[in-house]
Formats: sequence, C-alpha cells, structure tokens
Amino acid sequence: MAKRGDGIGLEVSRHLVRGVRLSSDHAGRVVAVCEVPVARFDDNAVLFDALVRTRGRLGDHDAPTRVAWFPAGTTLQRVDVTGRTGPELNQLRHELADEHGVFSSMLVDVDARRWMLALRWDAGQSLRVQELAERAGFVDVSIEPAPISLERVQPRGATIARRDVSEDSSWAAAYDGRVPVAAAVIEQGDREHPSVTVTDVPLGVNRLESTLAADELSEEVGRLVGDELGHVPPGTELDVRLRVLDEPYPPFPAHDLRAPQRVAVALGAALGAAGLAGRLLPVDAVTSVRHLDGVVRRPWVIERLSDSSLEVPERRPSLLTRTRRRLRRRPRGASVDET
Repeated sequence: MAKRGDGIGLEVSRHLVRGVRLSSDHAGRVVAVCEVPVARFDDNAVLFDALVRTRGRLGDHDAPTRVAWFPAGTTLQRVDVTGRTGPELNQLRHELADEHGVFSSMLVDVDARRWMLALRWDAGQSLRVQELAERAGFVDVSIEPAPISLERVQPRGATIARRDVSEDSSWAAAYDGRVPVAAAVIEQGDREHPSVTVTDVPLGVNRLESTLAADELSEEVGRLVGDELGHVPPGTELDVRLRVLDEPYPPFPAHDLRAPQRVAVALGAALGAAGLAGRLLPVDAVTSVRHLDGVVRRPWVIERLSDSSLEVPERRPSLLTRTRRRLRRRPRGASVDET
C-alpha cells in the first residue's frame, strides 16, 4: 500500500518520457529512474507503449503519479487571488478565458498568499496524456506545468531557470520565491540537452504583474533569459545543485540516468505526487462556446409536448360516496333523511 513519501514523477515531451520513483522506505528516497524514447507523440499507440515501458522500468507500484508537461505554445502567468471567494475565482477564470484566451488555471497556496496560475495550453492534449498514463497502469494520475515541478528541487532563491528537455523542446521560467511569476516555451538554439540552468540574480517583475498576451509574455520571458542566462553555459551535474527536502541531490555524472540535469523535473513531480511539497490544487479547465463549430442544436432542452390543456375536470362523487360521508359526519343515534 502506498504511503506518504511514495510517489512517481514523469516528465513528458514529444520525444521522450523520463520517470522517477520515490519510496519513503529508501534512505535516498530515489529507488528507480528511467528514460524511454517516444517515436511519434501524436500516435496514441506509440505514446501508450512508451508509458507502459516506463512503468515497467520503474517497478510495479501503486504510488500516486504526477506528470510534468509544458508543450509547445504553452505560457504561464501568476495572478494574486488572495482572499477571493469561490464565485469570484470562477468569475476570474471566465474573464481570463474571454479576454486573454486562458482556458486552464491552477491554484497554489504559499504561506498566507494564494496565487492563480493562468495557463495557456492544449487542455485536450493534457487530458489525453493523463488518460494514456492511467491506461498504462499508473495510479492516481494528475498533470501539472513543468515549471511547478522544477521549483520543488531547484536551489533556494532561484529567480530564472531554463530547461532544455530534449530535441526542439525548451522552456524558461521566472520565479519569485516559491511561485513561478511567468513561464513560456523558448527557442532551443544550439543548447545542449538535457540541461537545467539556474540563476539567482535579482529580477524586476513589474512588467509581468499585468496579464499579457501569449506573444508578449513569450517575448518578455525570452528577453529575461537572454539577458541573464545568455552567457551562462548549460548546467552540469556539479552546478545544477538540486535539493530534495533541503538535502542536496547527488551529482551523478552526465551519462547516468540519475544525473540531476536529466531527472530534475521528473524528480520535482515525484515529490509533489509523494505529498512532500505542500498543498497544490489540480488544473481547472474552462469550457468556452467559442470552441464550438457553429451553433449546436439541442431540441431536447425545451420541447413542446402537447397543445391540449393540462387542467383535469373535477369529478362529482357518486351517490353512495356522498351518503357514506354524511353518515360519518352525523352523531350516533341521528336519523338519516331518505332523499
């Protein structure tokens, strides 16, 4: 039976799946890691096969699973929602959907603050990945943006992180404390992969406090990365400096599947699945009528049943019924008039 401290984390990209399994009974917590290539991500059978092989290599275990994912075209930006009620949060979700094209969001509680992470991504694809993982045998599967996963293991005080996942798959995020301020997919260029590069230079995030369009947000995140990380080489096992519950993660060599630049995101997702990273609510999706092609006719919603009146004429009681009623109302010994 799974218990707190047991968890599986998956980092899913178009070209591979990385997995980490944690166990509360193991001294170093990490008991298994793996990498499985994905030949054709858009093919359900191929992705399903990769997830099945991932589960086989991690071991048959009923630990909860969290999937870290940040596909092409995805952006993330935080909004302060401290003190807002449930109806107010729902109203904000619909405003983000109508005005900014943000149809997914999640809530993160940090100390006395509550943040909503406005998430632009393909909700249908995220549901597809989650369902295929469940069919592959993973238990209690949830999905989250990869910058959330990375924050759990990166050094304290990190302000910008760049993640080069695999071929043609890179993203970057700006952080303020334990919450990502913004994140977006960026061009990989000639960067090595897999790699994680982190800096702790002070940031001015005023530009990121107002909700930006997708292209503006991507441009701003790209500018921050270029200014602060453009001259920094990809992180190696010696300078990534991952942490697991405030304990340093071992610097395995780059060719080892346990190398920090390989497992960073999957490790963070596993910590979340194991219940070791605080309270985190699931991703909520807003369904918009703008996704519908034309008007969908639903004649069963309001349907005319009949033209006849629903009034039922009153039926006069029979003579026998009226006589019995009079007898019950008369006192004992009274005579009955024959009519």
